[in-house]
Amino acid sequence: MSNYQTSISCPVPAERAYRAITQEMSAWWTPMSRQFSSIGDRARTDFGGTSYWIFEAVTLNKPDLVELECCESHMVADALDDTEEWLGTRLKFDIREQDGRSTITLIHIGLTPGMQCYEICKAGWDHYIDGSLKYYLNGMGGRPNSY
Repeated sequence: MSNYQTSISCPVPAERAYRAITQEMSAWWTPMSRQFSSIGDRARTDFGGTSYWIFEAVTLNKPDLVELECCESHMVADALDDTEEWLGTRLKFDIREQDGRSTITLIHIGLTPGMQCYEICKAGWDHYIDGSLKYYLNGMGGRPNSY
């Protein structure tokens, strides 16, 4: 099964896109407990309620690649049986710059159509990457979750 993947292109240098992903996630995704500055850094995030996820930085190759592994997952929703469905999945942000534009590709490794949460998570990523992060990097302000 194929992993969830989406790409956006924005008129910013790769360094700016990298900073948005490692230091400014709260401005376009959802509140994070900390930034990702070093390998091994961990940050907790949630969308309000009892669900939460903890991610660990496993790759920080400035300004081209960020990989965050879900090392703790507690996803609570009526349609889900497995609260740890994201456990061990990885957010891979690949950043490529050409002619003053950066293409950011998110591959959520392990998020596949066979998972119970796939449709909910796909809709979320479509909003947060294709909408919020793109707006944020285009200078129009992100559309993060604010509970």
